[in-house]
Amino acid sequence: MRTVLLTAAAALALTGAAAAPAPTGPHHETLRTITPPSGAALDAEVDPAADRLYVSSSDGTAHHLTVYDTATGAAVGDPVPLPAPATVLALGPGGTLHLGLSTRIAVFDPATRTLTDDRVPVSGSVTLLAADPGQGRLYVGDQAAKSVTVYDTATGAAVGDPVVLPFHPAGLAVDTARHTGYATYVGGAVENGTVVYRNVLNAVDGATGRLTGTIGLGTTALGSMGVTVDPTTRTGYVANLAAGTVSVVDLAAERITGTLPVPGNPKALAYDPGTATLYAAQTGTASVAVVDPAEGRVTETLPTGERPAALALDPEDHTLYTVAGGAVTQTVRRTPQEPTPEPTPTPTPTATGEPTPTATPTPTPTPTGGPTAEPTDTASPTPTSTTTATGQPTPTAPTPTRPRDSTAPPETTSAQPPGSAPDTGPGTPPGSAPDPLTGSAAGPALASTGGGRTLPLTLAAASFAALGGLAVVLARRRQRAEEEPAP
Repeated sequence: MRTVLLTAAAALALTGAAAAPAPTGPHHETLRTITPPSGAALDAEVDPAADRLYVSSSDGTAHHLTVYDTATGAAVGDPVPLPAPATVLALGPGGTLHLGLSTRIAVFDPATRTLTDDRVPVSGSVTLLAADPGQGRLYVGDQAAKSVTVYDTATGAAVGDPVVLPFHPAGLAVDTARHTGYATYVGGAVENGTVVYRNVLNAVDGATGRLTGTIGLGTTALGSMGVTVDPTTRTGYVANLAAGTVSVVDLAAERITGTLPVPGNPKALAYDPGTATLYAAQTGTASVAVVDPAEGRVTETLPTGERPAALALDPEDHTLYTVAGGAVTQTVRRTPQEPTPEPTPTPTPTATGEPTPTATPTPTPTPTGGPTAEPTDTASPTPTSTTTATGQPTPTAPTPTRPRDSTAPPETTSAQPPGSAPDTGPGTPPGSAPDPLTGSAAGPALASTGGGRTLPLTLAAASFAALGGLAVVLARRRQRAEEEPAP
């Protein structure tokens, strides 16, 4: 019974494990929406090392920079007043923050909470910023001058001459592993009476500030907007706003290797190398598309405010900050943990009215013609004195007598090995017990079914009855043997 229950329990456990739902894949969760104390958010930058988020805001007349704790979303200190709107931000060496204030670049020191204005004067208007903290470089996209200039963050001096483009730069990113900046532009020209658009990705060397490569990205109108780089594989991603696609570029070979469909007018891009995930701000649908470049498809859509315009990524915590609708949406990537298997409980046998043995006894066969092996466990209990149907008392154990006469009927004595079956004479199968009344074999003896540690009570009761009858026969034979003269 116990074996059956254990088998059933094991089958149920296996069935339950097979029916358990498979863990879901990675997904994103919106933690909070951060709203500046005054005005609308213009841009955001994150410092993973300090767990700080910087948000610039403006209400048209007052301009501020607010510092937030990325873990709690609470403001750290009071907002810092700015002399002009900071439309773009970039994190430099040592956690210093660079702010594009239209015609100049200011620097904010988070340790002293001081702002240094006119740190880098710009001839034109600052529209794009990208930093390479490891090399101490700051890339500045100038819309009015249609140029990209590299600056030394330690001195504020320009590195080389500005890289002048045919059209104003539309996107800017840095490969921090190879210290190279990438700027996009899109422009149209009339050729043979037809307007032709040019989408180009330009490579700028951070050490010299010079243009080192030009990659053509097609002729789609309003293409080549936002750009981001995967430094591990040297892959560039460029958003094509009107086409609803993202171009995949092999930066080493300087060629397009694929196109990712991303609807909703993608513009700003961000890439998380730790999870190989691409994020694209969908300006036409108030959302951010989560793209798996390996599968070549959008795997998730994250709702945000209206017209998401800028993205900031914390690659350590895999957290995305989206500037949209005048606020910043904080979204974190979640990966479900593997479920811990629960131990299978030991089934409890159901009471059936009969005692259930702890294990099924296995009979040990007795060799023919030899004594039965002595049991390894405690011998069967000796029955107490009972009264048979004849009224004679049944002794608790046989009493030793003198040697049997060769003509006397066979009987069981204490001279036999303990636990062996009584000799029933020729023709009797080994292990058979004599019938209590006739003395003939009556099938296998119940006492010879040993080999298990515990016998069912029903088997023990049958053994007691057979032993009681056998004791009567033995007593009668012993009496006749004693009455006969010794030879």
